[in-house]
Amino acid sequence: MSGFPLREIRSYARRERPLGGAALAARERLWGRLAVPENDWHRLGEGPRDVVLDIGFGDGESLLTQAAGDAARDYVGVEVYRAGLVKVLRGIEQAGLTNVRVVEADAHDLLRKIGDRRVSAVQVFFPDPWPKTRHHKRRLVQGPFLAEVARILRPGGMLHLATDWAPYADAMQDAAASVPSLTFHEDGRAERPWTRFERRGLKLGQPARDLRFLRAVDAGAPNEP
Repeated sequence: MSGFPLREIRSYARRERPLGGAALAARERLWGRLAVPENDWHRLGEGPRDVVLDIGFGDGESLLTQAAGDAARDYVGVEVYRAGLVKVLRGIEQAGLTNVRVVEADAHDLLRKIGDRRVSAVQVFFPDPWPKTRHHKRRLVQGPFLAEVARILRPGGMLHLATDWAPYADAMQDAAASVPSLTFHEDGRAERPWTRFERRGLKLGQPARDLRFLRAVDAGAPNEP
C-alpha cells in the first residue's frame, strides 16, 4: 500500500447546500447497494474485471455515459459533493447499470488504500484549476498525486486527464514528467462524452485539452498483469 503522507491541503472547498428530502431519501435507499464503503476500499481491483477509476465526476454525466457503453469494465466514481453522488446513484438505478459504483472520498484518502497495480485506467476530467498562483498548492494533479496513480495502475494502464485551463494542462504535463513510470501517450481530444464543464469552457473560448499517459511495464517483468 501507499507510503504517501497524509495530505492536509485539500483540492476542493465544500460549497454545497444541504440535500433536500427527496435526495436524502434516494441516498438512504441506494447507498448501501451502490456505494463502496470505506472498509472495502482496499478491495478495489481485486476481481477479474478491469476497473476504471473516475476521480471527481461532478454531476456524473460522463461517468454514466461511459459505463453504459462499456459493459466489459467496472467503473468506480469518486466524488466529495453529495448532490453529484445522489445524481449518479439515481442515474445508475434508472439506467439499470450493474458496472458502476461510487465512493464518497477525497481522492488522496482513497488512493492510499488501494493496492499496487489494481486498476486499468484512471481518469480525471476538469478538476478545479485553482487559477490564482497562491492557490496552485490546492490543485489535485501534482507530482505526488500522479505517483500514487502510477502505483495503483496496472502496467500498460491509462491515465487520462482533461482540462480547459491551458496553464493547468501545461502543469499537468510537467507533473507527469516527474513520475518515471508514466510515459506520455497522446495529446488531443479523446473519444469521451462531452461534459457541462467542457461546453461551458467552449462558450468562454477555452477549448479542452486531453492528456493521456501510460503506466510503463516494469523492467524485468513485461508480462505482469
